[in-house]
Amino acid sequence: MKTAVIISTRGFGVFRRDLLEDPAEVRLIGVFADRDIENLAAEQRDWFEQIHVVRCGLDDPTPMLYSLVDLAEARDVVGGLLDDTEPADLTVHCYDEQNMLVAAEIRTHFGIQGPHLDDILPFRDKCLMKDLLVKAGVRVPKFGHYAAERFAADAEGYFGELVAEVGLPFILKPIDAAAAEGVYKVADLAEFLALEGDFGRAYEYEEFVEGTMYSVNIVSRDGKTVFGGVTEYLVNSFEVPGGKVNADINLIDSDPRVARMVAFADEALDALGRPDGGSHLELFLTADDELVFLEVAARFKGMAGLAAMQRNYGIAFVNLAFEIESGVRSRPYDGEQVYCYDGVVPKTHGTVAELVEPELESDVEMTWKVRVGDVVEKSNSLLANGGTFLVSNKDYDAAYRDFRRLADYRPIRYAQAD
Repeated sequence: MKTAVIISTRGFGVFRRDLLEDPAEVRLIGVFADRDIENLAAEQRDWFEQIHVVRCGLDDPTPMLYSLVDLAEARDVVGGLLDDTEPADLTVHCYDEQNMLVAAEIRTHFGIQGPHLDDILPFRDKCLMKDLLVKAGVRVPKFGHYAAERFAADAEGYFGELVAEVGLPFILKPIDAAAAEGVYKVADLAEFLALEGDFGRAYEYEEFVEGTMYSVNIVSRDGKTVFGGVTEYLVNSFEVPGGKVNADINLIDSDPRVARMVAFADEALDALGRPDGGSHLELFLTADDELVFLEVAARFKGMAGLAAMQRNYGIAFVNLAFEIESGVRSRPYDGEQVYCYDGVVPKTHGTVAELVEPELESDVEMTWKVRVGDVVEKSNSLLANGGTFLVSNKDYDAAYRDFRRLADYRPIRYAQAD
C-alpha cells in the first residue's frame, strides 16, 4: 500500500477521492496546522487514516499564514510513518503556497521522491526566480533587493536611486509572499516616506508594468506540459482594496492569446527547472503587445479559481497532479463541463449594510464571508476577502459578456458614517 501525506487543506478541497480507481491502494495521512484544520470538511476527514494537527509555523500569523505547519512537528510525523513504510512507497503532497518549502524540506530530509528544496526555491524567492529568467532571456520587470538599511540611513536619497533604476510608480513586495499580501505601489516620495522602512522580512523593489494581467495554469509531467490554460484578469490586483471585484475568466482554447501565453509560460518554467504537477504563472500583456513575466508558483491557483477550472475544462486537476506525483490513478472527471470562472469580493473599511448579488446572464454561486452588520477593515491581501463566487454558463460569449459587466459590480454596500 502507498502512503500519501497531505500538507494543508488549501488546494486540496476539490480533490475527488471517489474518482480514485482503487482507493484501497493508498492511505491518506493529513498534516494540518491548528488554525487550518477547521477548513477540512467532515466528509473529507473520513478519507484519512490519520490526521495530525500541528502547531502553526508562526506564533502570530496573518490569515495568509494560518495554514503554515511547524516544520519540526510535520517532519516528526513523516519520520514516524517511515518507521513502517519504505521511502519509495511514501509521497508528500502540498498545493498551498505557504507550505511548499516545508514539503520540499521534508522530502529532502528523508530522500523522498518529488521536488526537493533546491527545486522549489526558484518558485518561492522572487529575486532568484527573476535572476534565472533574465539569464534565459525571458522579459521580466526591472527589479532588485530592497535594503531597509538604506531607507533608514537616507530614505529620500534611496527613493531617488530606486526611481532612477525602475521608474515611477514602482512596487515593493515580499520576495516570498502570495495573494498580493504585503505589496505596496509607491507613486511618489511622500508615499515612500510614509512606509515603515523595515518590513521585518526580505523585500524586493520592482518596475510597475502597465498592462492587462493574465495567469497561465500548467500541469507538467516529466518536464512536459500535459495541460495549459489561460485566464484574463478583470483588474490588476492593486485595484481590489479600492473596492473593485477581482475576477479572472478562463479563456476559450481557440483564443489566440492562449497558445502564445502557454508557450511563454513553458519557456519560463523550463528556465526554472519545472517540477511535476501544477504551476500558476502571472504575466502582463502591454499596450505594445509585449508579454512581461510577473511571477510563478509551483502549485495551482488559489481560492475558488481551481474549482472554476475543473468545471470549465472538465478535468479533476488535483487528482491529475496527485496521480503524477504518487502514481495512484484516477478516473476521468465525471461532472458537467461548463464555462466557469471565479471572482473575489473586495472589502473596504466600514459597516456592512447590504450584500448585493450580481445581475448577470450566467448562473452565480456566492459564498459570503461577511454578514450585514459586520464591521470590516480594508486589506491588500486577496485572502482577507468578503467572499468568493463562481460564474458559469454553457454559452462562452454570454459568460465573457458577464465578465465585463463585473467591472461595475460592487458586492458590498456600507452604512454611511454618522
